[in-house]
Amino acid sequence: MIAKRIGPALAAVAMLMVWQAASASAQTVDCGRKYTVASSDTLNSIAQRAYGLANKWTLIYYANQKQFGNSPILVPGNQINIPCLKATPLPAAAAGKQNNDTDPGTIAVSRIKGDIQLLTAGDYSPFTDQALAGGGMITDLVDQALIQLNKESDGPGHKISWVNDWSSHLNPLLVRKAFDMGFPWFQPACERYDQLDEPAKFRCDKFFFSRPVFEILVLFFTREGSDFQFANDQQVNGKRLCRPSGYFTFDLDEQGRNWVKDEKVTLIRPQSVDACFEMLMKDEVDAVALNEFTGRAAMRKLGLDKQIKVIERPVSLLSLHVIVAKTHPRARTYLHYINSSMDRLRAKGTYDKVVDKHLSAFWGRQ
Repeated sequence: MIAKRIGPALAAVAMLMVWQAASASAQTVDCGRKYTVASSDTLNSIAQRAYGLANKWTLIYYANQKQFGNSPILVPGNQINIPCLKATPLPAAAAGKQNNDTDPGTIAVSRIKGDIQLLTAGDYSPFTDQALAGGGMITDLVDQALIQLNKESDGPGHKISWVNDWSSHLNPLLVRKAFDMGFPWFQPACERYDQLDEPAKFRCDKFFFSRPVFEILVLFFTREGSDFQFANDQQVNGKRLCRPSGYFTFDLDEQGRNWVKDEKVTLIRPQSVDACFEMLMKDEVDAVALNEFTGRAAMRKLGLDKQIKVIERPVSLLSLHVIVAKTHPRARTYLHYINSSMDRLRAKGTYDKVVDKHLSAFWGRQ
């Protein structure tokens, strides 16, 4: 579904955000069915008719990423999926029979002893959290993919462990190989190594990344009534942005914007997401820059849904990965397991069903 790193594609993403288009067509929008795009449509207007809330446009976006690819532009006449806001029943993982029509081939499996030890942590809805069904979307995807690998190709077993201190994962736990692999982690633009901050350089130096497991939008959250605008990068110059300490910042310098590197903005880094939103409401920052899901979950928890607006133009589009230390003796083998088993999950349609289930549950909580 998602095969390429995002970089120049951000400009194409921005083209999708033409929200001031003509009034939407009168065509009925029913969830669970294909919808034919009209010339006056935007994702915003389609979501308004499908769900009664325009801000649920990303639900449609994520359901059609395979079609949008790296140029997510609505094309009149194209058909898109309109997902329903309800959990989709999932087939049992590795139910036995293979679908020969979509089977990408047997995964080459090396004989190894012991289970693959995977590391994650909670409080990262909807991706990883022990309180969520399946441990969250990414946990569920990784778990089902490796179960399928084990059943269909006589592959290794696996165990997922939870250490709820994200700061300990990269170093020392993964670098020192206390665990084999970790997830979910963003991949910096390692091809622009000299432009990265030190934490991002550390990831590039020390880890191999799987192919993208899922991509998410990073958006600006600001106060209702604020004059904060983001039609272009220059409008952010001089603003006070908030992103919690420990979170990546490399996307704030991509596309030549260099907001942090050239000190064009004031970046404020409290200890938590909640603290960022509290500072926003006290007018101590102009905007919070977070991935859509973390930001919306915090808004809901703090009861700020009606006091905060989300800027629709994305800051960035970033991918989540499974990672393994470059010094791990089976690093390449384990990456092959993850990539190949995830390909099979997609080919069988299970990937889309897992994603639909978790996104619907997330929006249901909102």
